[in-house]
Amino acid sequence: AVMQVFSLFRDQFDLSAFEFFSDKALQHVMDRSGRAAPLAERTPFYVLLELVDLSASQQEQLLTCFEKAVEEGWVLDGVISQSDQQAADLWVYREHISESIAPRTPYKNDISVRVSKVSAFLAEVDRLVNQYYPDFEIIWFGHIGDGNLHLNILKPENLIAEEFFRQCNQVTKWVGDLITQFEGSISAEHGVGLLKKPYLHVSRSQTEIEYMRSIKKIFDPHNVMNPGKVFDIPVAYEN
Repeated sequence: AVMQVFSLFRDQFDLSAFEFFSDKALQHVMDRSGRAAPLAERTPFYVLLELVDLSASQQEQLLTCFEKAVEEGWVLDGVISQSDQQAADLWVYREHISESIAPRTPYKNDISVRVSKVSAFLAEVDRLVNQYYPDFEIIWFGHIGDGNLHLNILKPENLIAEEFFRQCNQVTKWVGDLITQFEGSISAEHGVGLLKKPYLHVSRSQTEIEYMRSIKKIFDPHNVMNPGKVFDIPVAYEN
């Protein structure tokens, strides 16, 4: 339903933001901040939709789109900010997620797939993790507009960190296989660096990686610019 709501509003408006987050993410923000729920009814997922400088006719059109989403059963409840402060208060529920889950030692994945495949991809990740690691709590949030998903897995309190991260590494392998299947990216916005280096092949072919290596060799023949990141390049030095 999140994706249907996105399509409805994207077709009618120039969106400046369309964020989504799960009810579990919301609960962590509420627990840490002491804030009340933004809506009277709780639901598995929420979206934070932002538009700016709307004309009077566009405001009416906005309400029409909202009513259609409710009639279709895609939306159960909603609220529209009436001031900059109210808008800022709503953004807290999205922007404070990372801070709120930090005490639970989250294992993070920054991934993306085509917008049209977000729902199927998310459901398959949930299915795999819940099947093999039912004690793991999954926190989803991200930028729906470009298919950018933040997968956070929270460490169970009775599991030591070393074993938790070992199990999460297995999850990353499954996620990598799914990214190949869904033609997505192992790194949506935070770069490859060292952590995603072993998984670059899931979203780039060997030919593409060789092209990348060749370009780096041209501009950085002695491999002094951030060496060892993204991929390794052997360098032969003259005596």
